[in-house]
Amino acid sequence: MSITRRHVIVQGGVIAAGLLASGLPGTKAFAQIPSIPWRRSLQGLAWNDPIIETYRDAVRLLNALPASDKFNWVNLSKIHGSGDVVKYCPHGNWYFLPWHRAYTAMYERIVRHVTKNNDFAMPFWDWTDNPYLPEVFTMQKTPDGKDNPLYVSSRTWPITQPMPDNIVGPQVLNTILTAKPYEVFGTTRPEGQNSLDPSWVTTSSGTQGALEYTPHNQVHNNIGGWMPEMSSPRDPIFFMHHCNIDRIWATWNLRNANSTDRLWADMPFTDNFYDVDGNFWSPKVSDLYVPEELGYNYGFRTYFKVAAASAKTLALNDKLTSVIAATATDAAIAGVTTTSTDNSKAATENVPLSLPIKIPAGALQEIVRQPPLPSGMDTMDFGAAQEQAASAPRVLAFLRDVEITSASTTSVRVFLGKNDLKADTPVTDPHYVGSFAVLGHDGDHHRKPSFVLDLTDAIQRVYGGRGQTDGEAIDLQLIPVGSGAGKPGAVEPAKLEIAIVSA
Repeated sequence: MSITRRHVIVQGGVIAAGLLASGLPGTKAFAQIPSIPWRRSLQGLAWNDPIIETYRDAVRLLNALPASDKFNWVNLSKIHGSGDVVKYCPHGNWYFLPWHRAYTAMYERIVRHVTKNNDFAMPFWDWTDNPYLPEVFTMQKTPDGKDNPLYVSSRTWPITQPMPDNIVGPQVLNTILTAKPYEVFGTTRPEGQNSLDPSWVTTSSGTQGALEYTPHNQVHNNIGGWMPEMSSPRDPIFFMHHCNIDRIWATWNLRNANSTDRLWADMPFTDNFYDVDGNFWSPKVSDLYVPEELGYNYGFRTYFKVAAASAKTLALNDKLTSVIAATATDAAIAGVTTTSTDNSKAATENVPLSLPIKIPAGALQEIVRQPPLPSGMDTMDFGAAQEQAASAPRVLAFLRDVEITSASTTSVRVFLGKNDLKADTPVTDPHYVGSFAVLGHDGDHHRKPSFVLDLTDAIQRVYGGRGQTDGEAIDLQLIPVGSGAGKPGAVEPAKLEIAIVSA
């Protein structure tokens, strides 16, 4: 198979930036992939490919184990949680990515153990390149007439309908991969965390970043069945989805460093996981940085060096981290301007919510005078895109303590300065900022979630052409739309905070 530009961009998780930085042709770089099992894309894998056959055999074998066996498929899923009850799984805080990396690696090792196939690596569902449910998960019987243990009848997402582009498309992926620092990319610390007590791992009071609140949450909810619940690992497609989330983190790490805060790096997941002998495996976060050390790879980490960030980019990252670690409106940091407004109204499908907020005089002038920032997708150089992004202030919007009813069937779209907003306003409208959702089980059984959105590009699009008047209010609008198989509920944030951060 020839490696086309699009194949490398999308199936490689936008790894072409690294291939070009290394100076290696794509084919040569791929030839240097080490012998560690390589997680591959599901796309192009036939129903009887050895990777698919191994996974299908493992799901069948684990389902057939006695209910008392710790490796029984259902018992393994209960490590995550059951129904609407969390056990060990973190959502809505900065442990979300490392915990799920360890959980997926545990399953991968167990699959190798029960099938005796030590070359197996979990494939990933690249919903950006192929937004349809993978065919090997939608056939009730395999072509040889056998029952397919990867099929789940309770899923509600139509097999002929792609996941929406505003949830999994290239622009969403670009927004995620250019996010900085870790707590914008990978969700923030739980509010008020001051220790390594394990209770913080399941405290979901962090502010969710775009990777969690857009593709992660919304793909879960859209699929339906078990996927919007804490029982989601009962659906074998769970691991294909989470391998892709993990791949995006690994790709982001090609250009970005993880948090160095000991409250993140030193947190142990004590007795959360098993090794293949059935003993507890208790890694801490810093044990989980490098996929190769966990027994798998995505084929791109070992053959080029990460470019060093500039002083300006590092300074901006430090300030963003400081703003996020505090409540934005409490941050007293040079180069940071904050403002907030409380809210007690809800948006519905028919009545959008408008959140006008006064911006201090002159605070946006430097932003609206800038030309539109490059995405990095066109030039294939995310380092250059991030460097240019650091040359102007970044504007973050924090939506705090958001109440979402009918969470599993609600996606919230965010617009800027769209006075005639309706439920059918397309996401291609230049006023569109992004969309967010919570997992279905989060809406009623966890602390109300918070979200952070980067408004910088939208401010340039909406206000740059006509100029921003000193002291003028900007207007953020929310409207819930249907997600998955149901109708949308209502959405009500308790507060909107704006932080304008300059390097």
